[in-house]
Amino acid sequence: MRCETSAVPVLDIRRHAQRQNTNDQQSALSTAGIAMCEKLAKTAPKYALVVSSPLPRAKETAQRIAGRLDAVEPGLLPDLGGQAAQLFGEMRTLVDWERLMGRDETARKFAEEQLPVWSRLASRVKESDRVLAVSHGGIVDLPAIALMKTLRMAVAEPSFGYGEGVRVTYKEGRATALEVLRA
Repeated sequence: MRCETSAVPVLDIRRHAQRQNTNDQQSALSTAGIAMCEKLAKTAPKYALVVSSPLPRAKETAQRIAGRLDAVEPGLLPDLGGQAAQLFGEMRTLVDWERLMGRDETARKFAEEQLPVWSRLASRVKESDRVLAVSHGGIVDLPAIALMKTLRMAVAEPSFGYGEGVRVTYKEGRATALEVLRA
């Protein structure tokens, strides 16, 4: 589902596409990851700002979806430490992430700290503009769940896979709507 142009800033934050080697943090995208980006690029809106985490897979994903990368945003690759970082691979649904947030202060605190990063990114563009931000699994899921809860939305979707994430609409610096983006 595509969101029509609005008079408020919109942030599309997506997980990076699949990489060639999951054991190599510097790995480029796989053939499947490149194909996914090409598919997403065909329906992507025009972005006023395109940012990614510092890791190559996120930068390449942003470039392939939007045709450019305007900046690297270190806030999209925070140091998580603790249980949240260890459990990323085990979370199959957003409900699993929500449960983690309920029992683990590190995960809950991370989600709360990441939301202002998202808001700052949206605030860098004009009211009718869009931002594409590319980050990583968990780094997208946890704050998205916190926003879903704030906006009183059901948390019942699968975890975000490659190329997936959320579209957040902001008004006066505050998130007012969220739409799940699937690849």
